[in-house]
Parts: sequence; C-alpha cells; structure tokens
Amino acid sequence: MPHKFDPSKAALLDEEERRRVLPPEGILRRIGLRRGAAFADVGCGTGYFTLPAAELVGENGVVYAIDVQEEMLKLLAGRMGERANIRPVKSQENSIPLPGGCVDVALLGLVLHELEGDGTLREVCRILRRGGTLGVVDWKKESGDKGPPVEERISREEAAEMLTKAGFAVVETFELPLHYLLVARKR
Repeated sequence: MPHKFDPSKAALLDEEERRRVLPPEGILRRIGLRRGAAFADVGCGTGYFTLPAAELVGENGVVYAIDVQEEMLKLLAGRMGERANIRPVKSQENSIPLPGGCVDVALLGLVLHELEGDGTLREVCRILRRGGTLGVVDWKKESGDKGPPVEERISREEAAEMLTKAGFAVVETFELPLHYLLVARKR
C-alpha cells in the first residue's frame, strides 16, 4: 500500500533545489495553463503548484486546490494570502467534490505514486471538460536520496498505461532531472 506524504515534512516541499529541478511555472506552462482557465491541483499539498497557477490564471480564472489531507489544506490556507481565485477542496481519494466538466486543466504533481487504484484518475477525468488537459509529474523509477523508495515509484511507461485505462490519451512526454512529465488529453 503506497504511503501518503507526511505533513510534518512540509518544509521540504518548498526547498530552493526543488524549484531548480522542478520549476512550477515551467511545468504549468508546458501543460497549457493560461489566463482565465479553471485549474485543478490534485494533491495540492502546501501550494507548490497552486500559488503559481493562481498567478497564471489571473483573477478571471480559478484554481481548485484539492487534497485528502486536512493538514495540507491548512498549511496552504496560511500561504494563500488574499488570493480570491484559489478554492481549497477537501476530497476523498476516489471522490472529488466538484461537478463534471468544470476544469480545463488538471495536474497530479508527485501524487500518482501515492494513489491506490485508478479511482482518483477516473475522478480527474470526470471533472475535466472534454478535450481537457492533465499533466502528471512524478519521480523517475530510479534510486535516489530524494523522494519515495524506488519500489513505490511508477515508471513513465506504467503511468502512461494507467492514464490510458482511465480515459486519457498521452500526447507529450518530457524528461526532467529527477522526474518525468506526461501531458494527456481527456478522450
């Protein structure tokens, strides 16, 4: 059974080195996030992708910051400031309390390896509009001193297969120093 990220280690999520090897603005642009979009950050944690996404979508866009851990949402709330376009959403792993087709772009940022089954992917597919985009960033299946144990990681090929089974078509793949990025469209 995959483990969930420990909120007591939340400070690790905002380290400068992480920003260097995993630049959030660059990832968000690569998956097509634009002004005025509705964006879902699934597994938002403390807001590593949420906060830059709120800037990118602007005041006419919306960012749904979705997490299963109440502690993470509380940490995010402390960092949001006056941003009116961020909407924290407490979810269950296989149930996101948003209407179907309400999101243009979604991201699973370092979350895929924590999921049990395909319920979350199917929920993301449900909340995305037809033709909507999903970005998946996760750890390469290689040993390293950062990230989850290698046996908990999911290879890029396994991730692409999971996305296909959940209703997506992978359209682009990018290699990052420690991670991969898959860009997929809802079929």
